[in-house]
Amino acid sequence: MNTPMLELKNVNLNIDSFSLSNIDLDLYKDEIHVIMGENRSGKSLLMQVVSGAILPDSGQLFLNGEELKYKTYAARAKRDIVYVRQDADLMTNLTVAENLYFHKMPYKNKLLKIIDQNELNYMCQKLIDELNLPFSIYDKISSLGLAQRQIIEFCKAYVSDAKIAILDEPFASLTQNERELLYEVVKNIKAKGTGIFYITHKLEDVFLIGDRISVIRDGRMVGTKLVANCTKEEIIKMLSGQYIQKRYPKIDKKAGKTVLSVRNLGFEDKLENISFDLAKGEILGVTGLAGSGRTLLANCLFGAVENVTGQVFLNGSEVKIKSPHDAISKGIALIPENRMTDSIFSCWDVNDNVSVSALKRFTNAFMINMPILRQAVLDYTTKLNISQNPGNSILEYSGGNQQKAIFAKWIMSRAKIFILDEPTRGLDIASKIDIYNFINDLVKKDVGIIFISSDIEEILGLCDRVAVLSSRTLACNVSTKDITVEQIIELATKDDE
Repeated sequence: MNTPMLELKNVNLNIDSFSLSNIDLDLYKDEIHVIMGENRSGKSLLMQVVSGAILPDSGQLFLNGEELKYKTYAARAKRDIVYVRQDADLMTNLTVAENLYFHKMPYKNKLLKIIDQNELNYMCQKLIDELNLPFSIYDKISSLGLAQRQIIEFCKAYVSDAKIAILDEPFASLTQNERELLYEVVKNIKAKGTGIFYITHKLEDVFLIGDRISVIRDGRMVGTKLVANCTKEEIIKMLSGQYIQKRYPKIDKKAGKTVLSVRNLGFEDKLENISFDLAKGEILGVTGLAGSGRTLLANCLFGAVENVTGQVFLNGSEVKIKSPHDAISKGIALIPENRMTDSIFSCWDVNDNVSVSALKRFTNAFMINMPILRQAVLDYTTKLNISQNPGNSILEYSGGNQQKAIFAKWIMSRAKIFILDEPTRGLDIASKIDIYNFINDLVKKDVGIIFISSDIEEILGLCDRVAVLSSRTLACNVSTKDITVEQIIELATKDDE
């Protein structure tokens, strides 16, 4: 290789009791440099230094072989580096076209800032056709799902003139089929001569598109390797310091009696004729493309949307679930796809977030027995290995600890049916395995679980059966032993008949 496009030498930074220590990192033209590390390992903080957003305490910064002072580097980085974060940051009241080309708007009159709407629509439609994207130029962002928003955020990097792109978990919420589509986009960005820092928790991504991989742990660089010269086991050891033999620690347990039956569930023109059974101690996997209705199905079962048709039976008796309160009172729990907006109380600490669903258990004569409640919360958080920082907002915790707290909340409520919508999205390998083990503990207690995921390998590795959503209904409902990844993708992508 020649001179790096970007190089950090012996970079150090101490901020909010966390340190980056003696970081050496570089990036070359036409390269995809994968960055991996567990949550709170320092990946995002390092990328903020790279993007010029944070000044390091010491170290050297180079662009194209030229050492630059921080102010000069930050000014160049603002122009030449695009940073796509995991949580899409879009203007929800604008259209797809307006978001994609917000910083490259075609104007009829630049002085008066009069937008050439025809040219804007033409450019956006050309891009959508070129990449076969799953939305219209006229769609408002507010009408799109999380995965579709992530695709748009990603495509903003594609249309930019940046020389360096930082992609932070760009495919976390996408199905395998959608990831394959965007792998090609990554390669096209690389082909333009752009250097790419690619942050991911998915080992598959490393070997599909990576050229080099660097692993960071506890604010220190563990090492950098050519992808062609390393194995999955070696990367896992770099990440955790130990070999993890089994990525999906599934237990073998015979399912019990049927606890939930759904018959001919429908919602407007988006879902129809949805029928399935769920047994005690069983994990039913649900997958499908973005927009197929995975999250909508979860919300229908939890009473979070109105005008749902069909029948729902709990332990053989028909029930009406018209609100989340109805669902919770009947022992149904939902862990939503977007924990930040739909599942946690951001102004509260971990203890309050964990206890909120179980206050009734500790209430006597309209008074909450706080000592017993606090001890119960401590027992659950200790069992789930949630770090304790009394008084700290839950927002100060890692994504893995936030997700564990959400699990603890519903376990305390003693729910008998868990609906898990992308429960491991954006988590590191160690946190994922913790979540899998929590799920196994629930299975041992005869809890029925609906496990919704865009990761087909995760579905096959953890679940007993898989149901594929396609064309508004379930395309199949079979044992995970009787179906392959390729067959699931084929079912998920079939057109309406």
